Amino acid sequence: MSDFKAWNPDENNPVYAPDYEIDSESDGTLFDDDTCSSHSMSTLNSDEISDYFHSINGFTYRNDENLPLVFPVLAETSQLHRLFHSVVRLSHDGQNISPEASKLLRVGIPNGNLKVLDFPTNCGTWAQEMAEAHPEAMFVSIDIKPLTAHTPRANITFEVYDVYAGIAEPDSTFDIVHARQCVTTTKDYNLLLREMHRVLKPGGILVLTEMPFQAYEGNDPFKILESSPRRAAALQLVRKALTHQGIDLSVWEDMPARLSPRHPHWTEGRTNPIPDQPTVQVAKGFHLLSVRTRLVPTGSWHPDDAQRKIGALARLLFSYTWKSLLPVFIMMGMSQDKAQATVDGVLEEVNSGQTKGYLKCHRWTARKPHS
Repeated sequence: MSDFKAWNPDENNPVYAPDYEIDSESDGTLFDDDTCSSHSMSTLNSDEISDYFHSINGFTYRNDENLPLVFPVLAETSQLHRLFHSVVRLSHDGQNISPEASKLLRVGIPNGNLKVLDFPTNCGTWAQEMAEAHPEAMFVSIDIKPLTAHTPRANITFEVYDVYAGIAEPDSTFDIVHARQCVTTTKDYNLLLREMHRVLKPGGILVLTEMPFQAYEGNDPFKILESSPRRAAALQLVRKALTHQGIDLSVWEDMPARLSPRHPHWTEGRTNPIPDQPTVQVAKGFHLLSVRTRLVPTGSWHPDDAQRKIGALARLLFSYTWKSLLPVFIMMGMSQDKAQATVDGVLEEVNSGQTKGYLKCHRWTARKPHS
């Protein structure tokens, strides 16, 4: 692996392909205003912006009461998503998807082009990289928000709509469904799972990647973080706030049970969002489940060179993530000053380099049964 390089977005290009390596001494210039080629809503006119977004306590959120309020849309949101993409890919050995799905993409299918569903699009980096690597496959990337412009590519379709009302695709459409960091974006994750199951072909592969809001000790990754008291306390406050909004954080702990055909949510009623397309299949869950969990250092303290560089990226990511969580504390009833002090206290610990911790990045892979 070569030395990390900070990527420098081209001012005239609305889509970026980040180099997955960055200098471990990065000072955050990635997010300087003069390196941002397009702010989050720069491609929308004022009427479209009001349709999709509204302001709460001075922060911009998706205009949909059915969605939880977690991360506001900021000028640097696209850059944050690219940074998250880099951390996830590096932590999973440079792979954008699981080995099972990667093999299917390489081998292909006998009759026609293999179809892949990606959710959510966010900055579009995952879909662009995968479509470039697999030009013979067709990709549909969907999102609930128009975050940025995307460079057109013949084998990608980008769509924006209310995904949580249902995925607007017929039954048994896709060979692979890829979903990443979705738990905190919905108040009904079980419904989302059933929809992903519905649009998968029998035998199709589901790939889920999540990085839960939970930190662990650097010297014992099975122990919940206590050695960074301000960060540990703030994480619990965030988890409490998200739960209060209706987000089911227990999904992170019991994902295998949710995917199992024995889980009761598979017997709940559901409708096909496509007009005149009645759902005829009965959801039966998934089988052949595998999980790959990777430790993500929350700073550049790790003795291993590769892990140390991932940690440098992660520290930058988490620093900006904590800043973007400020409105969550305010919505909990904190004063602006107290919320800011909470975030500042966490950032002081994160940037001190004196504490060691991990987050965990999980990737679950499962197949839809043939019958």
